[in-house]
This record gives sequence, structure tokens and C-alpha cells, in this order.
Amino acid sequence: MSFNEDFLWGGAVTAHQSEGAYEAGGKSPAVCDLIPLEGPSGFKEDDNFSHSNFKDGIDVYHRYDEDFAMLEELGFTSYRFSIDWSRVSPDGIHFSEESMQYYDDFIDSMIKHGMDPICSLYHFEMPQVLYEKYNGFYSRKVVDMFVDYANKMIDRYGDRVKKWVSFNEQNSIGEDKSSKIAYGAVCPEGVNEEAFINQLVHNTFVAHAKVVEKVHTVKDAIVLGMVIYFPCYAYSCNPQDQLTAFNANENMNKYFEMFTYGTYSAYSLSQMKKNGTMPVMEEGDLELLKNNTCDWLSLSYYFSLTVKHGEGKVNNPYIQASDWGWPIDPMGLRLGLRDIYAKYRLPIMVTENGLGTRDEFIDGTVEDDYRIDYMKKHIEAIHSAVDEGVDCRGYLMWGPIDILSSHAEMDKRYGVIYVNRDNDDLKDMKRYKKKSFHWYQKVIQSNGKDIENN
Repeated sequence: MSFNEDFLWGGAVTAHQSEGAYEAGGKSPAVCDLIPLEGPSGFKEDDNFSHSNFKDGIDVYHRYDEDFAMLEELGFTSYRFSIDWSRVSPDGIHFSEESMQYYDDFIDSMIKHGMDPICSLYHFEMPQVLYEKYNGFYSRKVVDMFVDYANKMIDRYGDRVKKWVSFNEQNSIGEDKSSKIAYGAVCPEGVNEEAFINQLVHNTFVAHAKVVEKVHTVKDAIVLGMVIYFPCYAYSCNPQDQLTAFNANENMNKYFEMFTYGTYSAYSLSQMKKNGTMPVMEEGDLELLKNNTCDWLSLSYYFSLTVKHGEGKVNNPYIQASDWGWPIDPMGLRLGLRDIYAKYRLPIMVTENGLGTRDEFIDGTVEDDYRIDYMKKHIEAIHSAVDEGVDCRGYLMWGPIDILSSHAEMDKRYGVIYVNRDNDDLKDMKRYKKKSFHWYQKVIQSNGKDIENN
């Protein structure tokens, strides 16, 4: 088993879950600090809906060079990170030279340690002031402010960063139960919620297209359109269950349609027209979308879903779940890659995948065979899809060095490197290699040929 020689191996993080240094460079509070403890899929991590606290992270702000040295030893050839909008532009208007210099140094260190940077321009790090003043991406003014920020970042780092993601998991903005506060917005009183969501989706499509337009002025630079991918199975062969699953997948695929063709899917247009929830569009929007399409498609994949007519999401009796109730389904990734490539014929990259667990740290390490088993099966699923004709360009694990979860907890760890801190006690944040570190190192060194857990 092996991949193409230029297959990218690595990991992915966000700024707000890793950096710490909460006020350095004039950083202001971001909307991610307001996200309640419920994920975009609707799976609750616990019953505590307090606000998150990302203030200390794992101190990457001060430790990135030593961290990148560990990831170089691991063999990483690619690394996805986000720029914290609230750090580089605390008020959304003016820019902090100190913070932009930080990302200069961060990117230079990454490259020095052999990694190809992939930059996410938006990963829920909007300055809160733009939510408070304008209701975030519900406002076209904030779209313009985001584009100004994005253009400045692309101009600053585009000589070194050649792969860009405009919005992390862009489809999450349109999913039921997702927290729209992640996009700095709440539904105004008296506004139809579906119309509100459709306007948010449209405004982020416009912002995305303008990012694509800018990136394509940079030599050798490309844009990866990104979704959180959770393929929906029908609970049974009952045609109504099949239709429910088909519609759920259509709601996700409309983002691939936009990334690939620059148009709304026929299904999404028909639903908006039927329901009277078409977004307000400005003159030139549709032409802008049409003329600025992506180069690659990318996805985060953690689980599949199963749906039943009249009931929505139900448990799949053929699939086990993680401690957090997330179905573990490597076959779903293989099927998904096949389906996406058959429809859109663009290169695909898996830009997030991993298993969040409660690790037991004993004698300086973690014996995490469960993580190895999870990653092994998902990498094998990618290879099977490649063998079946899919053009997949890389695999990034989520949180290769333990970071705070999306809800600011250290209980749920994804990394192959353990960080010595917990929810309440920062300890010394020293890094330790888990058993999975040595396994993943072997996988990368062999380009996927040596994948067994020996």
C-alpha cells in the first residue's frame, strides 16, 4: 500500500485552540469565545453550556519552533493552521504589525522544518466587535471587512503560502443546530430563520469567491474549498428513508457545486424559491461566484450519519461510536471520496481526521492503540479510494499535538503528542510522544506502505 510520491502527510489546528497568549499583539475577544458547548453536528459533548475559555491554549504562540521540530521528526510535509483575525485586526479595521510579524515568523519556522503551509483565513475567529456592531456575516459590511483582511494576509504571506482555505467547514453555517455565533451572527427578531441562514450562506459564498479571486493573482497559489463531510445513510430501503438521506446529502453537496461550478445547485435553488427564502443578492454576485471556482476540494471527516424519515438522525446498528457518541465509520470516508470525485473531478484533500479520546498518561507516554486503529483504518480507506480512481492529494490528522477541543476542554485529545495540562491546571505544558507518534512516523516514512501496529 502506498500513495503518490507527492502525497502530503501532516496535521491541522486552529489558532484559537492552540496559540494561547490571549492578549498578545493587542488581540481582542473573538466569536469562538461565545460558542456554547454543542458541536455543529448537534452532538453534545456534555451538559455544561458555559462559555469557552481559549486564553492559554497549549502556548503555541511561544513554543511553535520547538513544536515544529517535533513534527519534522514525525515526518510532516504539510501543516494547516488558521490566522486569528481577532489577533491581526483586533477591531476589524486596523492591523497589528506585531501580530502579523508573529505569523511571518510562524510560517518561516514551519517551512524551515519542511512543511508546506495551508492557511485557513476563517476558523471562527472574527473579532467580537463585528458581531456586536454589525451581526457578523449577516452584514455585507462585514463581508467587505473580511475580504480586506483576507487580501492583506494573502499579500503578506502569499510568497510562502501557496494553499489557502477561505472558510473552515463552510457548510457548517447552513447545518441544523449549528451555532451561527461562530459566524458572528444571530437571527434578528422577526426574521425567518431559514431566510437568515440562506443569507449567511450567500454572504460567505461571496466572501469566498473574492478570496479565490485574490489568491488566483498569486503565482502558483490555489484555493481548497472545504466542508465538514458527514455522508448520510438511509436507515432502511424504505423509499422515504432513501429520500431523506438523499436530501440531506444534497444540502451538503451544494457547497461542492459552488466550489466546482460557481453556481447554486438546482435543488437548493428550488427549495429557496419554494419556501420564499431566497437571499438578497447584490448586482454582480452571481457573475462573481461563477468566475471564481476552487482548484481542489477538501474535507474534514470524523463520522457518517444515518437518517430515518420522520425521525431525523438515528443510531446505525452496524457502526460503533466513540466516547463522545461520534460514529466510527472509515468506510464512509471511502464512499465519500468516491462520490465526491465522481461528481466533481477535482483533486481532493482530507484536511482533518482523527479520534478524540480521554488519554491515560503513564510513565511519560500514552499507549493509544485505539488511536492507531482509528487512523490506520481511515488511511486504508483513503488508499482504497485512490486505488478506485480518486485523486486524493493528502491526509492531515486533527490536532497532532493535543490542543483544546472546540469547546475549550483538554479531556478530549486527538494528538500523537501529549501536552501536560488539563482543563483547570496548566502544569508545565511539556510535550511527550505517544505510542501513535512512532506509528504515524513509520507510516509517513513509508508513504503509507508500512501501516501495521507492530
